[in-house]
Amino acid sequence: MAAVKVDKATNELLLGPDWTLNIDICDSVNSDHGQGKEVIKALKKRIQHKNANVQFLALTLLETLIKNCGDHVHFQVVERNILEEMMKIVKKKADMQVRDKILMLLDSWQEAFGGPGGKHPHYYWAYAELKRSGVEFPKRSPDAAPIFTPPVTRPESLPSYLQAGYGMPVDSSSRLDEAMSSNGASLSISDLERMLGAVELLNEMLRAVNPNDKDAANDEIITELVAQCRSYQKKIMSSVNLVRLGGEPDG
Repeated sequence: MAAVKVDKATNELLLGPDWTLNIDICDSVNSDHGQGKEVIKALKKRIQHKNANVQFLALTLLETLIKNCGDHVHFQVVERNILEEMMKIVKKKADMQVRDKILMLLDSWQEAFGGPGGKHPHYYWAYAELKRSGVEFPKRSPDAAPIFTPPVTRPESLPSYLQAGYGMPVDSSSRLDEAMSSNGASLSISDLERMLGAVELLNEMLRAVNPNDKDAANDEIITELVAQCRSYQKKIMSSVNLVRLGGEPDG
């Protein structure tokens, strides 16, 4: 059912987006998170379509989902490698309208999600990788509407590798959060999620580096991520010490 709606909303014969159907798809995803997986799966195929109009309508539907649905959709976009598909289209010198739409979306998303230290660093990674490869992003209009970032949704929608406490003993995550909160530590569960995202992004960028390029490690983005990870490491060690000491500050 979800795939049928996506195909209908991205039909190549449409002269423009079917906003009624696009919003209906958003409503169905918000009321049943399970449908989000099917919608994103179907949408990926439409973004890969050879017809430029189908691609443009699929990107418009994706933009609508990102704006109107929560983290269950944002994570699905990452897990289904939608961002990588968008990058491939740009690098293939695709239809200019499709290419500019992708660049506009990636630029707005990386800002809305907080850049490399934000909750969804993969969006920044896609933007940064294209910039590193020499792609020029369209200049933003000074009259452009502000970026809308949907509110955080249920934590159970997080994939396992980004869930706070993943791989930790039962209840250790909640006890750590309580200890840090009660003793005035600045680290929280949301901080842990950002840290995990930044570390994963750094790993991906390092894997993409040419080992024969001596200057690659000095890349501005990689340097910034390394500095952030070191800062996060200090915060974690400080908070762990608080827990070990039974909540009493050092000294």
